[in-house]
Amino acid sequence: MFVQDFALVDQAFDRVAARLEGEADALLGGALDSARAEGERLRVRVGPPTWPALLARAVEIERGPVRVLADRALLAFSWSATAAGSLFPQLDADLEAAPFGLARTEVVLRARYKPPGGAIGRGVDQLLLHRVAESTLRAFLGRICDQLNRDP
Repeated sequence: MFVQDFALVDQAFDRVAARLEGEADALLGGALDSARAEGERLRVRVGPPTWPALLARAVEIERGPVRVLADRALLAFSWSATAAGSLFPQLDADLEAAPFGLARTEVVLRARYKPPGGAIGRGVDQLLLHRVAESTLRAFLGRICDQLNRDP
């Protein structure tokens, strides 16, 4: 499954690229807590009562190096649950920053995951979980952008 979202940051591209290079772990780690909390609120509303406990898990993030090109900064990363990994999909993502004028930067998050559970898992994902994934990623991206908008 594919999920994508974007946001604008009120910072020049050079500044955002430098922060990605120097603070990638802090940006990803700080954003994850907010995204997980947003996802739990959504899960409580749309899922059976047992879902928050089943789906709210800590994840480990693995990231590649930040690659800064003339007009792009790219960061590839993945996350996977630290427990009960077979119940939770691994997410592979790319965070991309690009100039949007002189004083703003567009930040795009593109992610891919494969729902666990074969055909049943794909069906549940189409009915419900894809929206949970979209909401979680949107909150995750929003938190990254909030951090980038703040002065270090």
